Amino acid sequence: MNITEPMFLALTALVDEPRHGYGIVQEVDGLSGGRVQLKIGSLYGVLDRLAADGLVELDREEVQQGRLRRYYRLTDEGAEALAGEATRLAANAEAATARLRARRAGPGSTAPGSTVPGSTTPEPRRSPTGRGPITRPATALVALAGSALTALAARAAANGGVA
Repeated sequence: MNITEPMFLALTALVDEPRHGYGIVQEVDGLSGGRVQLKIGSLYGVLDRLAADGLVELDREEVQQGRLRRYYRLTDEGAEALAGEATRLAANAEAATARLRARRAGPGSTAPGSTVPGSTTPEPRRSPTGRGPITRPATALVALAGSALTALAARAAANGGVA
């Protein structure tokens, strides 16, 4: 199964507790640092696909202020899929980071992160605005995958070792 970024983030949002649609949207926004802003319509498409694949399920329905709220929860299969995807993303991000280190080290480098004797490490490239170094997507990906794994570990600890 191909897990897209919105699916990955929706699964991550459900690791610690069941949430209703708007709660998932808010959690995804926070997890992604505002990069992924799901609209309610597209969220329900994501949830329908995750439910069809057995990765999430309806937890309960509540009426609040005259409106029906559906709460979704992560299934055990969803936790396994999320853990596998987080591991895959972290490995990909580490491979990219190692290659970037080798590139910064320059020609003749023998190992990722090594430097050529007598060379200096170049200054980090600045963003076009000059406000800071260019962000590294691989680093952000490792952080996101790490947060998903941490959330899964917390869920497992709370459930007596079962994610």
